[in-house]
Amino acid sequence: MQTVKIRQQGGAMIITIPKDVAADLGWAVGTEVAVERSGEGLNLKPAKRKARGAFTVAELLQQIDQDEIAAFNEDVKDFTHAVPKGKEY
Repeated sequence: MQTVKIRQQGGAMIITIPKDVAADLGWAVGTEVAVERSGEGLNLKPAKRKARGAFTVAELLQQIDQDEIAAFNEDVKDFTHAVPKGKEY
């Protein structure tokens, strides 16, 4: 086990992960890590994030707020049922 010192950087407290430990874990500069408290210690794990915008169609459909859609349809019904007055076609 290696020992490192906590240091101050701006408003954050920083620890250094030894290069050989990071390499063994497959971590590199820029790897996002989830920090979880465990008793008097911490657990560090690679963050399991989904890339922004990477949703399936089913996931996108689950995010639809039916009340919001109904309110929107009510707000625009006069416009959607209006008779054309010019060259809208």
